[in-house]
Amino acid sequence: MNDKKYSEIFTVEENDCISKIDTSLPNLLGTYTLVKWMEIVCAKSINRKLNNQFITVGKKVSIEHTDMVKLNESVEIISLIIDEGKRNIKFEIEAISNGKIIATASHHRIKIPVKIISRFFRET
Repeated sequence: MNDKKYSEIFTVEENDCISKIDTSLPNLLGTYTLVKWMEIVCAKSINRKLNNQFITVGKKVSIEHTDMVKLNESVEIISLIIDEGKRNIKFEIEAISNGKIIATASHHRIKIPVKIISRFFRET
């Protein structure tokens, strides 16, 4: 098993489409949904490698969405860890639908100790 690569398949539902922005728009996958799915896959990828003392949070996403996906079609999101430092993790991501790459992205996540997050919630 390649512990740097992780993927999941999502099916485009109505809430994932740009028609939710404006009903005059078609039922096509929105870029905002792709970003969400990409971040989910990257987080799951790194979280399976972390102990319970750390979580990760997103820092930056850069995406190029190049093709359309219709309602009820599937999209596979594939993340690859390209650099893992002490705090910073960098990913390259592809989104594939109907055998074609429909988007590529880079994503950075930051490792944060759980004790810092716990402290933050106690203070609020």
